[in-house]
Amino acid sequence: MKKNPIEVKQILEKLETKRYSSKEDKIKESFAKKGYVLTDLQIRYLKKGVRYQFVYDIETSDFNPLGNFMISWCGLHRDILGQIPDEYVEDHITKEDILTAVDGDSFDFDKRILQTLSKNFFDVHHAVGHFSTKFDMPYFRTRCLLTKQNKLIPPYGYLKQGDTWRYMKTSLKAPRNTLVNFGVYTGVGNKKTFVNMNHWKRIYFPANPKWQESMNYIMVHCRNDVKQTLEGLYEVEKFNNIGSVLA
Repeated sequence: MKKNPIEVKQILEKLETKRYSSKEDKIKESFAKKGYVLTDLQIRYLKKGVRYQFVYDIETSDFNPLGNFMISWCGLHRDILGQIPDEYVEDHITKEDILTAVDGDSFDFDKRILQTLSKNFFDVHHAVGHFSTKFDMPYFRTRCLLTKQNKLIPPYGYLKQGDTWRYMKTSLKAPRNTLVNFGVYTGVGNKKTFVNMNHWKRIYFPANPKWQESMNYIMVHCRNDVKQTLEGLYEVEKFNNIGSVLA
């Protein structure tokens, strides 16, 4: 005898409610013993195994990692439980990094900052950026391989990834799913600075008297990208599934 689809739906809903309620109760009970009163959002993160989050952005000399390099990275460490204050971190290549690579007949100017970025990935459960699952993380991994630093890449399953580009694509309506539009269409405003490619190109030449000026410009750009990603994330995480693609 064929079951009524409505009855099947009701049965499944009851099973789902029971399953999630049980998991939520277990999380609430466990953290209540430590003095925590959890919000619904905190519970949703914890159900995905996420407490420590890293919201980040990278700047690069070119979109192709072959023969190019990472110029800088910026990020913010966030404790989902709010017990540890947010910590902002950043790094960029130095003139010494460039000269060291040149002495070795290499363009691997980013060898050192790949190491410092990697440490942040190993320190958290969840890494989030805008288009980061399509660009930032793949670029980082590729540069690690090309600089013979394979161990800097977190092994599969160690790190979960969220992507505000994906959140935007599936839950908001905008002409394009850019970081500029992410700021505008979440109502947090656009903080991105103009990409003046002269600054990015100048980084190749540490002897240029305007090298530091260009690096400062790029770092402001990178910091603003992180700030805009984070502020938009605060808005969209309320009504999105917590992104947990295994990295």
